[in-house]
Amino acid sequence: MTPNVTVILPVYNQGKYLEETIESILRQQYKDFELLIVDDGSTDNSSAIIRRFQEKDARVLAFFESNSGKSLSTNFLVKKARTELCAFMDADDVMLEDRLLKQVVYHQANPDIDASSCHCYYINEKGNMFGIQRYSVGNQVAQYNPAFKNEEFIICSYTGLMVTKKAYLETGGLTKKFEPCEDFEFFNRLTDSGYRLTVIPEVLMKYRIHQSAITVKRPLLVLDTVDFVKHCIRLRRSGKPEISFEDFRKVQKTYSWWKKMNKKRFKYSMIYFRNAGFSRLSKDYLDCAYQLTASLILSPDYVAKKIVNYCKK
Repeated sequence: MTPNVTVILPVYNQGKYLEETIESILRQQYKDFELLIVDDGSTDNSSAIIRRFQEKDARVLAFFESNSGKSLSTNFLVKKARTELCAFMDADDVMLEDRLLKQVVYHQANPDIDASSCHCYYINEKGNMFGIQRYSVGNQVAQYNPAFKNEEFIICSYTGLMVTKKAYLETGGLTKKFEPCEDFEFFNRLTDSGYRLTVIPEVLMKYRIHQSAITVKRPLLVLDTVDFVKHCIRLRRSGKPEISFEDFRKVQKTYSWWKKMNKKRFKYSMIYFRNAGFSRLSKDYLDCAYQLTASLILSPDYVAKKIVNYCKK
């Protein structure tokens, strides 16, 4: 029989966390799903773990491909899905047992909604929870629907995303040139195309923070790519063609030295402030004070704005 939802799981060298991830999917209260996994040319023990689960559970269908990256691997799996609803997650994260149930019920009750996401617990390498990743926009669909004209961008959790196959494919899916921020670009392309995205205001996922994650290893690259994505979104919204990352680098080189320095100062302030938040949640208050002080020195305005916004919540 055809299941009601497909879980999409691209995997690349996540053997350390993969067993816990797959088990969290197979333990879902909602049982009527298929789990599609692609091993994207892993060089660790990921493929062996995948094969073991495929042998144990008929809902698991695995593919083993040469490395192409997260975007193309994800697009490959969505095309293979037999269902209209697709649930996404990363191979180092964990589903709470009621995630699929609550999202499927939500979509069945709201058939005009094309995509939904959720809040997430932060967990560390050992799986210990140390905070919550929240999205202040709540579940107000109207905030997501228009094609934005100003400096408004959609941000939500990719690892908690559920989207219809039709909306995903018609929008074009994930785009490789925007990695490692392909999810951020996709959310905005989805909503700018008129599809309806909302955030279910519940914690349904565990989002893992660890040293091998690119957001931790190469935060400046991530922030530079965010700028590139925003630039391309602005171009699209104004009816102009996108540019390549190389051409965006050329645009950046035309900035004055003062503008370049201020942008780098601001980005380092963002990194230190984020690290301070993680240290606070982990109750490492000495490191939190150090990180917050560094962020404050680099950009007092940024820190003040973040603290004011936090106090408003």
